[in-house]
Amino acid sequence: MLKTEYLQGASAAFRLMIATSWLAPDLWQKKQEDAIREAVGAGPAWTEYLGLVDRHRTPALSWAALSRVPGITVPESARQELQNRSDACRSQAVRHCLLLAEVLKGFNRAGIPAMPFKGQILSYELYGDVGLRSSRDLDLAVPREHLARAQNCLENLGWGLDSTWFPLSPGQWERCLGQEHHLGFIHSNAGCILELHWRSELDSSVQTSARWARSIPSVWQGCPFQAMNPIDQALYLCSHGGEHAWFRAKWLGDLARVYAAGQVDWEAALGEARRTGQERALLAGLRILDLVYGLPLPGLPGNPWKELPPLLIEMPLHALKDPEEPAMAMEISMASIRNRLHINHYERLLLPRKGWRDSLSRLLYHREDFRVLHLPDGLCWAYAPLHPILWVWRWARQSSRGITSVVSLKPAMRGHFKTGHRNWPET
Repeated sequence: MLKTEYLQGASAAFRLMIATSWLAPDLWQKKQEDAIREAVGAGPAWTEYLGLVDRHRTPALSWAALSRVPGITVPESARQELQNRSDACRSQAVRHCLLLAEVLKGFNRAGIPAMPFKGQILSYELYGDVGLRSSRDLDLAVPREHLARAQNCLENLGWGLDSTWFPLSPGQWERCLGQEHHLGFIHSNAGCILELHWRSELDSSVQTSARWARSIPSVWQGCPFQAMNPIDQALYLCSHGGEHAWFRAKWLGDLARVYAAGQVDWEAALGEARRTGQERALLAGLRILDLVYGLPLPGLPGNPWKELPPLLIEMPLHALKDPEEPAMAMEISMASIRNRLHINHYERLLLPRKGWRDSLSRLLYHREDFRVLHLPDGLCWAYAPLHPILWVWRWARQSSRGITSVVSLKPAMRGHFKTGHRNWPET
């Protein structure tokens, strides 16, 4: 890792957070240690550093990275605070691992294919240590045709749909499944959150099927599961980080570890990205690694970065330095509408196969419309033209009450435990 131009004007605390946001493999360990020594030697404000570790969710990684650098001086109070954060992260990881193993065993008994990703599985795949990555929920994918059975299995294991879900007709479920990409569950005793995915938000059905076809049979804690192959995982990390404008260094650190460990043939990855419309997401991710961590661009033919829209780099670099996470709640105002349109422009540049129709559909769709207006299944097609009217109605209603509405880039399904209400469509 080099002190890049991007980091020149940053505070010592920010440089230290970036330097400790991953664990470099042997080939890059000395460069990482040099970057850590430089930042520590510059006298970081340790309170700021700890705040950035919290903001970017790297407590165990940061503690491990600092701990393996000899000869640096960290104030005892900051050292103890960081170790406490790391211990809490590892304790959470143990709880998640126990719950994930139980779910995988249940799915195996029911014959439901499962693909856990992110969280502790990714931590294990990247570092051989489930406790290094901070994770606040479990993420698990199943094929769409197994979704209803997977929900039944989860309910039998003590999981229930969270409070953002309510009874839906088969037609309403079908529309939800077309617009959304995961169901949110909460464990009745542990209080843990699980997101059950049937696709990636930005995937087509063909891409989802291809990812399953290329997946690799794996075993973890005695539980068989399907793992993404290395190229699919790299593309997922780039698309996921990119759609969130890389506002957490934790995500960038994941990609840095994949890159530095030499796990991916980047020319083959670029070929797959071009076939699936993820070329810009991949190229932007690699370019940001170069600018932030000093990891050199891979040698790809034809310098594909020369046509990359500047916004795909500028917005993430700005988001990384923002001391706060992007606002997950904002007032319904013209400012928030402009912000959403700006984000839509960024997303269309990132994944150009998503056109205005998809962006507008995502902007106007709201599951609450099904609660507000009950249409018979034979008229469910009418929700599409009515979404703009219902959106304006929600805006006017909430503005008149002075209520802040949740307008999330990627709406998180959070709430109290609720038993599963559903009426599944035939698939």
